[in-house]
Amino acid sequence: PKPNRDELVTDDKAKHLLVLRNGNFYTFDVLDKDGNIVKASEVQAHLKYILTDNTPTPEFPLGYLTSEQRDTWALLRQKLLENGNSDALKKVDSAVFCLCLDDFPIKDRNHLSHNMLHGTGFNRWYDKSFSIIMARDGMSAVNFEHSWGDGVAMLRFQNEVFKDTTQNPAVSPKDIPAAVDSSQAVTRLEFQLNDVLKAGISKAKDKFDAAIKTLSVDSMEFKLGGKEILKNYKVSPDAVVQLAFQMAF
Repeated sequence: PKPNRDELVTDDKAKHLLVLRNGNFYTFDVLDKDGNIVKASEVQAHLKYILTDNTPTPEFPLGYLTSEQRDTWALLRQKLLENGNSDALKKVDSAVFCLCLDDFPIKDRNHLSHNMLHGTGFNRWYDKSFSIIMARDGMSAVNFEHSWGDGVAMLRFQNEVFKDTTQNPAVSPKDIPAAVDSSQAVTRLEFQLNDVLKAGISKAKDKFDAAIKTLSVDSMEFKLGGKEILKNYKVSPDAVVQLAFQMAF
């Protein structure tokens, strides 16, 4: 974030993944020095290591700041940089994408919608181009920052990931993770916070909590037909969905 206008940043040399769990930030390389994807069993080992880490949720979770009004967040981000967090923030910004691991199962469709749209706030980094969110029961979705691209690109990505992981999974729960030293490969990022930053995080949390209380979600599964039926009547499926949203409110 920048005052008045955000800046889109890409790091072609980045090789690491950002993982959020319990409001803590972890990174590890998913690409080798030649740009090849590392073995799936190594990624599995590193994720298992993160899932067994007992570090509690920070008293002042940094993720809330990314839900703030942009100019407010831009000013606080500058204070983060000035307070000795430039290296940690660069790791966050340059990661290939963000994986958010939530330590709870999904209760129902409404809970699914709320969790994947906004979640608890502390286990998200909304500035990332996209985040894959996964609950403890394996339910997952993509949350993406919309200014850089359209939903069609993310839908194509998600469809390809779903197809590949269900038809040709690289690992399964029965597989044994690689015998690697994840304590050396995985880094938990530390952030230095002063009183101004702590106050900013607390205020951002209050505003976030107030905002999500104003959002109501109800869902249903329509089984009488899909996009093909609509296309037969020469009606745009997207237009019908958009009209349904408006009718609901």
